[in-house]
Amino acid sequence: MKSLSWIPKSLIPKPVWVLTLAVALVLTPAALADSQYRVLHNFYGHNGFPGPKGGNPVLFAVLAIDGSGRLYGPAAGGSGNKCFGPCGVIFEMSPEANGKWNESVAFNFDDPYTEGEPITALAIDGQGNLYGAAKGGPLGTTLIYELTSGSGGWMFKMIEDPGTDVALIPDASGNLYGFLGVGQYSNGGVGELLPGSNGWTLTEIYSFCLKPTCPDGSRPLVPLSWDTNGNLYGTTYEGGYSYPQCFCGVAFQLTLNSDGTWTYHRLHVFGSFPHDGRYPYGGLMVDASGDIYGTTTQGGPHENGTVFRLSQTQEGHWEETLVYGFPAGNKALAPGNNLVFDDVGNLYGTAGSLERCTSGGFGCGLVFKLTPRKIGMWKYSLVHQFKGPDGDFPNGLTMDSKGRLYGTTTTGGSYGVGVVFEITP
Repeated sequence: MKSLSWIPKSLIPKPVWVLTLAVALVLTPAALADSQYRVLHNFYGHNGFPGPKGGNPVLFAVLAIDGSGRLYGPAAGGSGNKCFGPCGVIFEMSPEANGKWNESVAFNFDDPYTEGEPITALAIDGQGNLYGAAKGGPLGTTLIYELTSGSGGWMFKMIEDPGTDVALIPDASGNLYGFLGVGQYSNGGVGELLPGSNGWTLTEIYSFCLKPTCPDGSRPLVPLSWDTNGNLYGTTYEGGYSYPQCFCGVAFQLTLNSDGTWTYHRLHVFGSFPHDGRYPYGGLMVDASGDIYGTTTQGGPHENGTVFRLSQTQEGHWEETLVYGFPAGNKALAPGNNLVFDDVGNLYGTAGSLERCTSGGFGCGLVFKLTPRKIGMWKYSLVHQFKGPDGDFPNGLTMDSKGRLYGTTTTGGSYGVGVVFEITP
């Protein structure tokens, strides 16, 4: 599939959605959450290639949602012809009064040198402006772009060329933060992108891998998260030397100092003890109490991945708690995307699957729910099992103000090039 050809294999965790022949698992029924699933849009394609209105939504990209409930995301396809084929699109999903949704192309990428090909999820600010990253330019590097809506449609502007893959998040003032640069030691760096009268200014606020064993982490890949105090949180997929000689990633915090600089704090080193999670590939979710939740693609009691919580003690240390370890007999494994909370504290996420797809083979993926219990681990429920015609390979989730979940699948659907879906829990 053309749309996946740009993704470096080194950026995709080997265990995600993959079942090795050496593992034999017995499938057991999972509790099914009472929810309603529907496909809002089937992307059109032919012979495995997406059409002019887009298809094959970008891998791992979470949908952006504005104040009116419109959804935005990056995808392959489009009507451009300067990229040795279409360069890609930003698609828009608009709700209608009759309950149906209309899909349209907000922006069509057409020039590989000035626009590139979209490769990351979109960030949206308080004014509804969209920000993302595209692979392109004369050197094939990563371009950061801004899309602003006007009377004549969406206007594209390239605002920075950091030269490496990025993941963006805005603050309340419209500044952008993310992994903007390779870092001083070529293992990733967190950057701050500030708008001004003369354009945008990029400043690196932290560079990973300060020591040979990378105890502070290496290769940050997913968007950062905010807490209510303005602190940033994130993960690195590698680094963080731990027992037994595992460079399995870290969770970290960045706090803003009074002089405008930032201080790095390592919260947890993954793989620190037997059955600890390893290789996080999802962003961190901070709840109202300041506890942090995330996923790992490996580790746990059955090596199928984990959902974890990080909580700060009275002494100021951070402790990890296993929220859920995906068991050997479960149909879910290797959660590799973000988590979202509903208003009563339930967690939702996506994961790989051992269920056979309608089209044959295994691993169309699923959506799961974790419900907190007063005593013991959280209760796991299956929200939706993808079969192929309803989607295949789900990306991360977005929740609206009414608690409805939205997402995309990279493949599957009526034409095999993905869907946009809605789940009403």
